[in-house]
Amino acid sequence: MKKPENRFHKRTDEELMDFIKKLELQALETAEERLPLYLKVGMKDARLILDVGCGSGFVTRDIARLTKGTVIAIDGSISLLTFAHKILKEYTNVAFCMGDAQQLCFADSTFDLVTCNLLLMWADNPQTVVNEMTRVVKPKGKILASLEPDYGGKIHWPENKKVDPLFAGEAIRKKGGDPHIGRKLRKLFITAGLETVIGIGNNRIWSCEEDKQYYLHSRDFYIKILKDAGLTGKEIDQWEYEFLRSLDEGVQLNFFPQFYAIGTKQKS
Repeated sequence: MKKPENRFHKRTDEELMDFIKKLELQALETAEERLPLYLKVGMKDARLILDVGCGSGFVTRDIARLTKGTVIAIDGSISLLTFAHKILKEYTNVAFCMGDAQQLCFADSTFDLVTCNLLLMWADNPQTVVNEMTRVVKPKGKILASLEPDYGGKIHWPENKKVDPLFAGEAIRKKGGDPHIGRKLRKLFITAGLETVIGIGNNRIWSCEEDKQYYLHSRDFYIKILKDAGLTGKEIDQWEYEFLRSLDEGVQLNFFPQFYAIGTKQKS
């Protein structure tokens, strides 16, 4: 019998390593979107940064490389924090903390900058998370949600009416996530009392060759989603054949919006 899911990363222990591999790939593929945002919020000169929901540490590593300050990496999963320790062992400006994003264990107005990446989509109560990040940042400090997708805006062609909905939010929802969190960022930040800027980070549409390389690298992840959804081996083989053929023919298009939010805390 599978162990119960960890309520923070929404995965069983058996699924965790596949999840970590996907997090590494996501960190690599979104670096070009996140790095300009780090410049916008003044990360380089921030003295104390809180990275909420640091997970496996791959995104935290980018932050540690860019700042002259200290980074506190917090997550609710001991398994992910243990992995993050290994990833960041060479970085002397990173300290780790286990805790709940919905009840941060820091005093009010502590940090110059608070960041999160792909966190609000999985939060049980994202408004509480944003409220807590607002509480612990200093007045005039910044809060950055660097990547929160909205699968409701996903475009894929050629279409597959049976498979496409699974990759357009159904699988996320079944894991307890919110596939439409991107469109809610403005409300979350405004409700927390932040001066807010919203944008879309991914303006470039990948080539078919880039899409193919990503799929082949993540194939096990995609096949597992289809199997979990009840598709037969024959149905999966047929879908994969058509999917790869459209990539080889150079006609396939994949896009889904990934939103960011930058909030500035007002003076008290």
